[in-house]
Amino acid sequence: MSLKFFHGHGSPYAWRVWLALEHLGLPYELTVLSFSDKDQMKPGFVAINPRHQVPTIVHDGFALWESLPILEYLDEIAPARRLYPGSAQERARIRRLIREEENHLDDQGLTPIYQELYTRGPGEQPDMAKLDAGRKKLAEELDYFGSELKGRFLAGDSPTAADFALYPEIAYVKRIGAKKPESGLAGILPPPIAEWAARIEALPYFDKTFPPHWRS
Repeated sequence: MSLKFFHGHGSPYAWRVWLALEHLGLPYELTVLSFSDKDQMKPGFVAINPRHQVPTIVHDGFALWESLPILEYLDEIAPARRLYPGSAQERARIRRLIREEENHLDDQGLTPIYQELYTRGPGEQPDMAKLDAGRKKLAEELDYFGSELKGRFLAGDSPTAADFALYPEIAYVKRIGAKKPESGLAGILPPPIAEWAARIEALPYFDKTFPPHWRS
């Protein structure tokens, strides 16, 4: 099997795919694209993915992008289905959790905070009302996901696609809290989520996937 994985350090969507690849034990060839060098816009990559985004995989000549279809595809080609295990209802719950993470925790909580702190022009001050609203929503969603844990992880005693979709967002919460004290995110993780995140970080392949520029 020939599987190429195009990744960009710091992309939460590509990170979830890398964690899944390692968890499934699928062999792959890693290509890291440089966002600063605009590698994703270069003709060679655009010929593979006209949306010029990561993550992208090429499996035996078949190119696929968008992280969630990639996760489902990897689960289908793996020897044992471990990203979406269980009954139809259990698999549906995993998909539901992923959509909730994207639509509520990320879009309504984390993204507004990120935009206020990182995308404003020079000299522009963040809108504190928007920051406060995002932080309140984020805290609510963190409590919600803590209540959704079913054992050590979101769907039992082994991580699934739901865990790999959620973790990069939690990593961003932790990083923003450490780098931007004005965010008010330091210490926002409730104990169940902090303990869950520590279990993800203890996985034997986790360090391999951690963004190297985040280590400094």
